[in-house]
Amino acid sequence: MRIGPALVAIVAAVTTGCGGVIDRGPTEQDIRDTTGLTVTEASRLVAGNFELVWPEPVSVPVGAVDLTHGCRTDPNSLRAVGPPWTPIYERTQINPSPEFIDRVLANLEAMTTRGFVRDPDPIPGDQPENRSYTDPRGFTVSALFYGADPAQPRFAVGSTSPCAAE
Repeated sequence: MRIGPALVAIVAAVTTGCGGVIDRGPTEQDIRDTTGLTVTEASRLVAGNFELVWPEPVSVPVGAVDLTHGCRTDPNSLRAVGPPWTPIYERTQINPSPEFIDRVLANLEAMTTRGFVRDPDPIPGDQPENRSYTDPRGFTVSALFYGADPAQPRFAVGSTSPCAAE
């Protein structure tokens, strides 16, 4: 499961004891000086990682990767803003078959051969199918059940990038 940038900023503000939310997060220059990761490269890797996890053959156009998730938090609106950006690609399967879920989970586990490591369960005892894997650069692939209607469970598969500069 992925925690959104806005929630991370709120938690950071509360745990640092500040009286208000401070605009925290890397700048474009921070990204250039550390990882050098660009939005173009990150989007390509996000699309490729998703293609490896989705259980059916799929081709994700790099232009379909969502580039609207910023890495910083606007202190006035508490919304994630950029640049820099966190490229994301997600797809949801409504009422997935057990075979579909099993293939997703097997594909997620197979990402360990590419350097991904399973992240600790954020909510122990929650849906056992909810899991995420992250590589040393900060790229993540994940699967998550969500939705309030038990008659139509939603199973989201996603691929995200660490912060990337334009």
